[in-house]
Amino acid sequence: MIKRIIRTWFTGALYILAAVGYSFFAILWVVRFMQTTRRLLVFLCAVILLLAGTGIYLFVPLHTSQTPIELTVEKGSSLRSIGRMLAKQGVVPSSTAFVLWMRFRGDESRIQAGRFTVFKGEGIVSASVKLLHATPIETTVTIPEGLTVEQTASIISRAFHIDSLEFVRECGDTEVLREHGIPALSCEGYLFPDTYRFPPDATARDIVRRMTAHFEEMFTTLSSPPSAVSTVASGFSKHEDVILASIVEREAEAASERTHISGVFHNRLSRRIPLGADPTIRYALRKFNGPLLVSELSMDTPFNTRRYAGLPPGPICSPGIASLSAALAPLQTKDLYFVAKWDGSGTHDFSTTNEEHCRKKNEIRRMNDLKKVHALQEKK
Repeated sequence: MIKRIIRTWFTGALYILAAVGYSFFAILWVVRFMQTTRRLLVFLCAVILLLAGTGIYLFVPLHTSQTPIELTVEKGSSLRSIGRMLAKQGVVPSSTAFVLWMRFRGDESRIQAGRFTVFKGEGIVSASVKLLHATPIETTVTIPEGLTVEQTASIISRAFHIDSLEFVRECGDTEVLREHGIPALSCEGYLFPDTYRFPPDATARDIVRRMTAHFEEMFTTLSSPPSAVSTVASGFSKHEDVILASIVEREAEAASERTHISGVFHNRLSRRIPLGADPTIRYALRKFNGPLLVSELSMDTPFNTRRYAGLPPGPICSPGIASLSAALAPLQTKDLYFVAKWDGSGTHDFSTTNEEHCRKKNEIRRMNDLKKVHALQEKK
């Protein structure tokens, strides 16, 4: 009995000691775990704070300047060169971080040549957005009214470093002519004179297509003649209207006379009287300055409207909107002749009969001769 009691107490004591041991071990494990977790938490917090600080430094604008900086991305610029440019200007804190950010977002292929405005200290995110929305770099070129294809090619060549011969060849490209329904061997007359903006890498074909397309746009606005102008039905085709408009463009120095000159030409055409327009001869000769010789005035060419009645084979220049309008809406007049006054005004004297025309022409010559004599006397 005593042995059984002793054995029971001994076993109970062992269980108690085991329970205390396990409890103590559990407490030690919890304490150790808490100590390890605390270190881990401290480490994680430190990492998070470091990443947050780096992110704020790289991507959040802290001290943005109010002075704008205009930057230009040239065609073919690499992402790294753009990053270095931004870092040099103080727009981003790190060119490497900018490059990694752009590649991470997959925006590298979306960069195009252009101009964009940023501020010092703006940060990577804002700068990258502005870079992707850069204004394309464009070159402005103005083509005046009354130029031939070759004269236009010369202006384009200087503005875009395009070979003028290449531009002329594109003007005769059958695909371009067919695309715009031009019934001729060249775009002569269809390169609409205006101010254009083209990217610096524009090709000769790009420019020719743009100018001929613009002609189509502008010509459609003239489908109905202005109601304020008295008109006559010409019965001309579109191409014939362009030919006549090109002659009006070269003849009319004063804008107010365009419809009157057009009316004279319409009258002469309807009566099969040669137009007698010297600019058509100049076009054939490519002689746009200086007096025309008697031999040149009598040269045998379909562009000689002194010898041949009707319109010449094609336009002699690119007419502007005013001359196109005048060709479509000529002034109703009985006049058949006009002669330049040569008084510096650029205007003409109009006549109904040849006798009246000859009288005015002789009078103008006489007055000019008198002016020359007076000028010589004054020099003496």
